[in-house]
Amino acid sequence: MEIYGIGIDLIEVIRVKDAIEKFPRFLGKIFTDEEIKYCLSKGKNQYQSFASRFAAKEAAAKSLGKGLGNVIFFKEIEVLNYENGMPYIILYNKTKNYCMDNNIKEIKITLSSTEAYCVASAISLKG
Repeated sequence: MEIYGIGIDLIEVIRVKDAIEKFPRFLGKIFTDEEIKYCLSKGKNQYQSFASRFAAKEAAAKSLGKGLGNVIFFKEIEVLNYENGMPYIILYNKTKNYCMDNNIKEIKITLSSTEAYCVASAISLKG
């Protein structure tokens, strides 16, 4: 496989927390039901989990060379975790179709966070 693109995103946890608290529909517009369930299970660290997933979606979109909202959509990029904790991406609908049309087989993702910041890096692989 060859690299199609790379992306990175950094976000402040407080920005995501504020959006969640001020805009009740924010969660449902950005995150899938599984992502919401996972993040809420993190208790006091839920905002870090939401911010990490937000950054992952942004990084994934950047790795595809497209902005969000045209052919790539937040809810069509789902960030889940294997049992060992390693994150992975599942794509849906138009976002998945875009990847299929461009022979993108996988998006690798890595996440890191502190109390205040979350960062995600993504590599789209073509093959």
